[in-house]
Amino acid sequence: MPGYRAARAALAPLVFAIIATAGAYAEDDIFEDPFRIEEEQEDEEGEALDPDDFDSFFLDEEMIDVADESLMSESPQDDLLRTEGVRWGGRVRGSISSDWTWSDVWTPDFVLHEPDTNTLTPSLAADLFFDARPRTDFRAYGKLRIETTTQASPDFAITADALTGVTLPDGLTAEEDEDGNIVVRDESGTVLFTIEAEDLEQTDAPATGAPPALDISVFELFSDYTWREALFFRFGRHTIKWGTGYFFSPADVLNLTAIDAEDPTADRLGPVSLRALYPFGLTGNAYLYLITNAGAGVLDVAVAPKVEFAVGRGEVGLGAYYQRALAPRLIALSTASIDDVDLFAEAVVVWGSDRVFVSAANDGHEDLVLRTYEVDDRAFLQTTVGARYLHEWESGVSMAVIGQYFYNGEGYDGSVPGLLPAAAELLLNPTLNADYRAPNDRPEAYEAPPTLGFTDLTNWGRHYGAITASVSDLFAQGLSLSVLGLANISDRSGVLIPAIRYQFLEAFSLGLSARFTFGPEDGEFTDPSALFLGGAATPTFGLTLTLAAPGGAF
Repeated sequence: MPGYRAARAALAPLVFAIIATAGAYAEDDIFEDPFRIEEEQEDEEGEALDPDDFDSFFLDEEMIDVADESLMSESPQDDLLRTEGVRWGGRVRGSISSDWTWSDVWTPDFVLHEPDTNTLTPSLAADLFFDARPRTDFRAYGKLRIETTTQASPDFAITADALTGVTLPDGLTAEEDEDGNIVVRDESGTVLFTIEAEDLEQTDAPATGAPPALDISVFELFSDYTWREALFFRFGRHTIKWGTGYFFSPADVLNLTAIDAEDPTADRLGPVSLRALYPFGLTGNAYLYLITNAGAGVLDVAVAPKVEFAVGRGEVGLGAYYQRALAPRLIALSTASIDDVDLFAEAVVVWGSDRVFVSAANDGHEDLVLRTYEVDDRAFLQTTVGARYLHEWESGVSMAVIGQYFYNGEGYDGSVPGLLPAAAELLLNPTLNADYRAPNDRPEAYEAPPTLGFTDLTNWGRHYGAITASVSDLFAQGLSLSVLGLANISDRSGVLIPAIRYQFLEAFSLGLSARFTFGPEDGEFTDPSALFLGGAATPTFGLTLTLAAPGGAF
């Protein structure tokens, strides 16, 4: 395995040094046989001791020291599992980033010295944890997260274009009147309030920014209990590692947040759960997770069993997920290692779907007739395969390459051009649904059509691919280069992020990254913000310059 090879490589010079040193002094008296008898010795009866009789040197009872068993632990390994008091620690990090973004890339409207946005963002974060192990069968752990919060720029203003025709989260609608005011009405058409036109206008006053606020949250809090060294329980909130994927993980259905493909190593928030772990044999583990939310009933508890076992230089796992309000899942996981390459794969079969789908038909003009629907009577397949290559040369240069493919059976095949922008408009204004009826026009047996959510517009396509490559200390110590590529293969849109970072003064680092998006006007990654503003999506370009301040673990 890679960890074993790295440890062996690190220990090899030390072992060779010991052997070489011993050889250099092989003829020195100090390394002669310690049991060699310089003078003839006698036993209790006065007879000479045979220098070749090893047992004869232990006839003297004074040479044997019997340990006091009362001072010995019944299980010496328990001392490693128990600590006095509480261990505290954490990690602090900070940075200042400047971002520039441009739209209309590769068009005559693109002007490099006139970015659409330019922001300077300070960032400060810290993780503080405590770890207590008062007994060998009990442990308590918690982690607090402190981080700066994102705040709107003081010159931010609501625009008429952003609110016109939008259905607010509470079911209200907003429209612009002839005077440029925004009028908010309920479903019956009654005016609730009006946003005056002068409040919508942006000011040209220079932005001075606002002091960043700090937010404190409990990221992890759980306790561990061991029953007779056979069953291991954990209750509380903690990140759950179920899937094997790096950029995409359809098997990871337990965590509250999905993997961000542009930042796959970021911590993710886990649910409050009860986990039971039963190790069996020498290489197997069986898990059972019980997950519930506040206000849920007994029958609403989610049940997720999983079993995993080692096979050769890899691992195989089988799992399931059931919650009566969600689509049930069967899950298969696999990992393997071949020299410096680690392979991983996932497969998930979902009966029905938790997604709200959109269908479209042409009305004979350019507009699409949109309807939403749900599917609960057929199976969907989601699968992913990937590989990870890690290598470090004797010169200190290291390289990492990770690639992954994801097939999303719940995605769209791209046969309806313009469906994603139309679905984004439908999300903001459900009254555009062809099955929607105003309150006064609803028949007695009327059932409102399913409402779209933002998660219904993610992973829009069926085929995805991602790859990242990085190399460190190639041209200079502390210099690293990397590139990330992410693509929706179905609609041919994607993101490309090359980056360079240099570490200096041992604790500071300066990084520069560029972010290119590409794809058609209805592409998922071309320009996501344009989907919700009613404009045409065009490729974008961004630059980020980041100065990372000293930080680290403590």
